[in-house]
Amino acid sequence: MNLREKQKQDTMQKILRAAQALFMTQGYTSVTTRAIAEAADVQQPLIYHYFGTKEKLYLTVVIHVSDAMAALITKATAGSASFAVKLQRLGHQLTNQDPMDLQLVLHDVFQMGPAVRQTVVAAWEKGFLLPLDAFFAAYRAQLQPAYAIRDITLYFLTILSAFLPMPAMRQRSGRLTLDTALVMFRTGVETV
Repeated sequence: MNLREKQKQDTMQKILRAAQALFMTQGYTSVTTRAIAEAADVQQPLIYHYFGTKEKLYLTVVIHVSDAMAALITKATAGSASFAVKLQRLGHQLTNQDPMDLQLVLHDVFQMGPAVRQTVVAAWEKGFLLPLDAFFAAYRAQLQPAYAIRDITLYFLTILSAFLPMPAMRQRSGRLTLDTALVMFRTGVETV
C-alpha cells in the first residue's frame, strides 16, 4: 500500500470511529456531518467524498458494528469451556462494548426509508442473531426443548439490554448484577 492509499484508509477510519461514537450515542438525526468532521478532525467534504451521504456513512457504521459483534460472539463462544462459562463470557463481552443507546438507534432506523431498514435488519441478523443462534443450537441438548432457538436468542438479548452501557446510565448500584441475570437466564426461575 502506497502512502496516499494509507492516508486515505487512515482518514476513512477516523471518520468511521467518530461517526460510530456520535451515531450510537446521539442518534442519526441529531448528528451532523459537520459534527462528525470536527470529531474526526477532518474537512467536512471528505465525508461526502469517501461515503457519499450521511445515510451511507450511517449504514457503513451499522455494518461495521454488526461485523465486529459477529467476530466478538464467535471469539467469546469458542473453545471447550462449558455452556455456563461461555454464556457468562459472552454476556460480559457483549455488555462491555462502547456505549450504545440501542433504543435511540432503533428509533432512528425506523425513521429511515425501507431500503435502509432492510439493510440494517440484514446486518443485525448477520452480526447478532445468526451467531447467537449458532451458539445456542450447539447446546440444544441442554436447553428446554419447548423453546425455539431464535426465541432463546431474543430472550438472551432482552436480558442483556438491561446491562448495556448506555450513556445516560452510569451507576447501577442496588440492581441485579449481570452474573446473576445470566445464571437466572440459564437455569430459569421456576423450580419444578
